[in-house]
Amino acid sequence: MFSRRRKVIFAIAATVVFFLGNLSSATEATLESQVDSAWNAIWTNFYSSQTNLFYDFLETLDPGATLDSLPTPEEVKSLDPNPCGYGTGMEDCAISGGIILDALIDRYANEQARGADATSLDRIKSQAKDVFTGLELLATVSGSPGFVARGVSPKAPDVCYINSSRDQVTHLTLAVWEYFRSQLSDEETRPRAAAILFAVADRMTRNVTPENDYDFLCSDGSHCRIGICRMANVEDHEAARLTAIYAVAWDAAKTLGDVDKTAEYWERWRAIASETVAQSAHIMENEDLLRRMPPYAYLQMQESLNVLYRLETDSALKDALAKTLAFISNRVAARQEGALKKLKSRDLTAVAPDWRKAGGLNGDYRVTWYAPRECGEIALTIASNCARDSFDERAVETLRDALMTPDFSKITSCGVFHLVGAYEKARRLGKL
Repeated sequence: MFSRRRKVIFAIAATVVFFLGNLSSATEATLESQVDSAWNAIWTNFYSSQTNLFYDFLETLDPGATLDSLPTPEEVKSLDPNPCGYGTGMEDCAISGGIILDALIDRYANEQARGADATSLDRIKSQAKDVFTGLELLATVSGSPGFVARGVSPKAPDVCYINSSRDQVTHLTLAVWEYFRSQLSDEETRPRAAAILFAVADRMTRNVTPENDYDFLCSDGSHCRIGICRMANVEDHEAARLTAIYAVAWDAAKTLGDVDKTAEYWERWRAIASETVAQSAHIMENEDLLRRMPPYAYLQMQESLNVLYRLETDSALKDALAKTLAFISNRVAARQEGALKKLKSRDLTAVAPDWRKAGGLNGDYRVTWYAPRECGEIALTIASNCARDSFDERAVETLRDALMTPDFSKITSCGVFHLVGAYEKARRLGKL
C-alpha cells in the first residue's frame, strides 16, 4: 500500500517537473521570438541603409515609408524647427547608434558562447561595421573636427543641425571605444575608431575652457544657447563625461602604440581624475538631484563611471568608483516597477503625430514613446555596474516582463533599442 502510494507521488512529482520544465522552455522560446521580432523591427522600420543610422519615432508603419517624415535639406540648413533638430525624428541618432552598437557587441559574445556558426557571427560583425560607419558619419559630417552631430537625414546626408549635446557625445564616444576594443573591429576599422576618439578628445581640449563657459561649441563655432554642451562646471551626474572621453582616448592611443598621444591623454585624464571621482560620489548626498534625474541621465552617468572603473589604475579611486556604481544601480532599480506599469498602460502601437504640425515630439504620444525607452534605460543602468553584479532576479523578471509586453512589429518608439540592449546585456551576464 505504502509502496504504491509512494510510486503515485513520485509519478505526479515527475509529471509536474516535466510540465514546469516544458513551460520554462516555452517561455524562453517566446522571449527569444519576441527579441527576434524586436531586432527585425529595428532593422526594418528604424534603420536607413543610406546613412547607417537609426531614427527616433515613426509616423507610419507603411512598408518602405517609415522614415519618409525626416527633415529635408532645406529644413536642416535653415535649422527648422530649431538648432538641435528636436522633435524631428533624428535628434538622438548618436545615442541610438551607440545603444545598438553596444547591443551588437554583446549579441556577438552571446552567440559565440552558445556555439553559433561562422555565418551568423559574420552577419553580426557586418551589422556592427555598418552601425559604426553611421556613427563615423555623425563624427565627420559637419566638417568641424570632433563635433558629434545628433543625426543626419537620408534626404540630406551631407548636412546636420549645428547643436549637439553631452548626451550624444557620451553614447557615441563610449560605444566607439567598446567597438575599438571588441572582436568586431578589424585592421581597417580600428584606426578609424581611434581617430574619432582622438578628434572628440582634442575638441574638448580646444574648446572646453573658462572663456567658452566650458562649452565644446556648435559645429559653426557658436556657443550652445541652452547649456547642454558644457563639459565642466556641471552637475554631479555629468562630472564623469569629460574624464571618460580622455580615458578612452588614452586607452586607444596606448593600444595603437602612439607614445605621444598616450602621454598627452594620460596627462589630461589624471589632471581631473580625482576631482571627477569625488564629485560623482557626491551624488549619494544630493537627494534633490537624484529626484530630478531622468533615467537617461542615470544611464549616461553609469556608463561613464563604468569605463573609468575599468581603466582606473589608482586603487583608492577604483574603490570609490565601485561604491558610486553600486549606489546608482540600487537607486535606479527602485524605478523599475513604476516604469513597467507605465509601459503596460500605453498603446505602444500608436504612431507619432506629424511633427511639423504637432511642433515636435509633444503631447500624449511623447509619454507612449518614452515608456519602452525608460524601461530599457533603467535595466541597462543596473546591468552596467561592472564592479559588482547588481542585476538581481527582480531586475531580470521586470526586464523579461517589459520585453514580453510590446508587439514589436508595430512599435513606433526607439525605446525598442534600449530594451534589446538590456536583453543582450542581461544575456551576457548569464541572466537570460
